[in-house]
Parts: sequence; C-alpha cells; structure tokens
Amino acid sequence: MKPSESPKRTVVRLFPDYGDTVLWLDGPINYDVTDLTDDLVNELRDWEQFYYESLTPGFNWKSSDRATKYAAEGHRLAQRVADELGDGYEIEFRSYEENARTHRFRGAQSPNPRAVAAFDALTAALRVEQERISRARAATARGEGTGWYASSPLSGNVFRPPSSGQG
Repeated sequence: MKPSESPKRTVVRLFPDYGDTVLWLDGPINYDVTDLTDDLVNELRDWEQFYYESLTPGFNWKSSDRATKYAAEGHRLAQRVADELGDGYEIEFRSYEENARTHRFRGAQSPNPRAVAAFDALTAALRVEQERISRARAATARGEGTGWYASSPLSGNVFRPPSSGQG
C-alpha cells in the first residue's frame, strides 16, 4: 500500500428499518452477535424506539424537534459505534430528514476488541458468501452450473450427461 492510500474500511450502516436492529452490513445485524457493550446496545434500541414513536401513521415526523433530536442522537450513536469498532470500520448514517447528508464516522478511541472480532467474523462470512454468489453467477453466465452434473472437488473435473440430442 502506498503511503497516500488509507486502508479499506468496512462500512456499517446505521438506520432503523424494522429489522429489530439499526446496524446493517448487507442485511440487518442482530445485536446478540456484535459484542458491543450492553450500554451501547441499549442506547441503540432506545434510539430506534424513539424513531418509531416520532412518526405519524403516514411516516411523517410528528414535529421538527423530534426529527432534529433523532438526527443528533444518530450522529452521537454512530460515533460511539465507530469508537467501539476502531480503524477497520466506518459507520454511515444519514438522517431521514429531507435533504440530509450522509455522514461517515471513524473511531477516535480505543476499540472494543470483542466487538472488533465479532464484526471481523461477520465481515469475513459476508465476503465468503459474496464470492460464492459471484462464482455461481459467472458459472451460470458460461452455461455451467445449470442442469444435472457431477463434480469431483479434488480433481476439479465436471461430469455432464450426454446432450439431449443423443439417444
């Protein structure tokens, strides 16, 4: 890596969306697998509840004060999550207010090693799954991976039945 390049950070998005969590990679992240501190998880849950209580049945803010408080608390919590996850992560937050900007937060304190390990494991599993999907799509594009066939994992040989034109 060149001195002018910074390491690639994993982006964790922060937003409520009926996933019973406000933390997202490519999908919702259950708090039970994050190893974030209990205080932080409770604050994230409280913030999500405040969000739902601040909306009308038509999903509009009940007041501009509630929208402002939601955004301010979102920024504060994004920084708290970033602090627990350290240098390898950025926390992305964008308020639902009209014309709101997306903000990214990086850790400014000593990270929580257990949370970092938990998110590293989640990120690694996500990358493995994304690579599996990518390989499957590439195989399908080449006409492989469809229909009946057998493969030998040790040799890499693929055995296909005779084409349907024979017989």
